[in-house]
Amino acid sequence: MKTENITPQNGHSYPSGYELAYPPNEHIRSRVVFDGGNRFLKWVDASGVVQCIPSCIKECSEYQWKRLKPDPQTFLVEVDSKRYAIGKLAQDLGGDPTFQKDKCELAEILALVAIEPIEGSDFVHISQFAIALPNSLNDADLEAVKRLENHPDYRVFKRNGIEICYTIRSVEPLDETYPAFLYAKSQDFFSFPDHKNAIWDIGGGTSIARIYLPNGTLVEDGEVILPGTKALAQQVAVELQHSTGMDYTPKLEHIMDAIQRSDFLYSTDHIDFSAIYQKVCEQWVESARSEIRSKWAEHLPELGEVLITGGSAHLAAPICEASGERFKIAPNPQLFNIVAMANMEA
Repeated sequence: MKTENITPQNGHSYPSGYELAYPPNEHIRSRVVFDGGNRFLKWVDASGVVQCIPSCIKECSEYQWKRLKPDPQTFLVEVDSKRYAIGKLAQDLGGDPTFQKDKCELAEILALVAIEPIEGSDFVHISQFAIALPNSLNDADLEAVKRLENHPDYRVFKRNGIEICYTIRSVEPLDETYPAFLYAKSQDFFSFPDHKNAIWDIGGGTSIARIYLPNGTLVEDGEVILPGTKALAQQVAVELQHSTGMDYTPKLEHIMDAIQRSDFLYSTDHIDFSAIYQKVCEQWVESARSEIRSKWAEHLPELGEVLITGGSAHLAAPICEASGERFKIAPNPQLFNIVAMANMEA
């Protein structure tokens, strides 16, 4: 083994005199999975437990940073002389929801919540860091997430006040629907595994439906891109402001939270927007139904089933009811994709 002094690429120094045999096997994580969604960040921690926190980031001043209090749904990250709250606290402090930004550009910071050594250690080498992307062939997105690769140089950051030194050998970009297809097939979710089957991932920013051949090959002309709950929230916000005479624009993340809770109540005043949502949702469902019928016209006779995943999978319930068994919502659809990623072979 080669013994090296740690000199992180970002310029931060690891404690002087600290040396290690590189790479020490007991500190290697062969594969880490991360799904940096527009609404929620999901990953599997060093103990093998799925984590899920709101996808929101807030850059904090030094003064504000000193006043932050711990929150189980929040991670406090210090990197490159900047301080970030990521998760619920960022949301409560009026931070930037990921759906209003470019999640691939933010991955370099957001993904730090998933970089975790084993208990009792402060450094880790990750052989493969798997990240879900809307389109793994998009050059700009690939370039953004590949910035996480830093082997053999070490980087240092603080996560909840603990200094962590890490390397990542390679980033594996994965189309958001592909792991779900492989996992669904391996778990016998498809009644017709020898036919074409589809995954429809309905998230906060986008809704992506893709058809796959039995061996996992993507059917190129079978991709359907639709708006996610962000578009629904935008329509609800406009009508809610108009109907109530609000002198401010309702926040999209609060509307989306209310939709996910299924109570359709906005703010502490409990403004009920269920009637507005019902109308907007019916329009969304009909638009989705029409787009899928049009795009999949030649594939439907040969299509086995469509498994619906993602935090907003419930939006497609009317389509499932109308289609019999052809369209069905995955069990625990919010976490289905990250579980699928974790079950892929490295």
